[in-house]
Amino acid sequence: MLTQTHKLVVLLASAGILVGFIAMVEARGDERERHSMVEDVAALGGETADRPAPDWSLPTREGSTLSLRDLRGKVVFLNFWASWCPPCVEEMPSMEQLARKYQGRDLVMVAVSQDDSAEAVEAFLNSSDPSTGEPIMPSGPVTMRVALDPSAATSRSYGTERLPETYIIDREGRVVARFVNKYDWGREEVDRFIERLLRQ
Repeated sequence: MLTQTHKLVVLLASAGILVGFIAMVEARGDERERHSMVEDVAALGGETADRPAPDWSLPTREGSTLSLRDLRGKVVFLNFWASWCPPCVEEMPSMEQLARKYQGRDLVMVAVSQDDSAEAVEAFLNSSDPSTGEPIMPSGPVTMRVALDPSAATSRSYGTERLPETYIIDREGRVVARFVNKYDWGREEVDRFIERLLRQ
């Protein structure tokens, strides 16, 4: 017959086995999630990464200040662009549509302009396509946060090589993906990738 001590030992051993099993299942789940994320980024033609995101604090087009520290706990879509960069101009409408789709959720889209002035940014956001006369940006107020960095110091701190470049930062403040050149952010692979990050 088991003594109280033996029962306690058996109980603790069983609990230890159960905890170990749960940890193993969770680790496998995390590994599957990481593998799926790598596949999502590859499907989009981006580069996976795993490094701390350099902090920054920049003025916004509204005159306030925005910093990466303020966004901790959210997924951050950080794009470096300029109105004089044709691929950036082509990419901007789909970025704004993506910002509107995820408005009110834990995705914050920040477009950091390297234009010389806030006036140049505003002129672009309100401009029309010369060939069609249609507004470049979707109608209505801009949902993305637009920050100003004419010195390009922030983009250099991330290792940006050309405009536009986009970095996706997870809730823990780590760069998990990098996208060089323009992208169509309306693709279904983008939603799959973002939803995966938002679940973490």
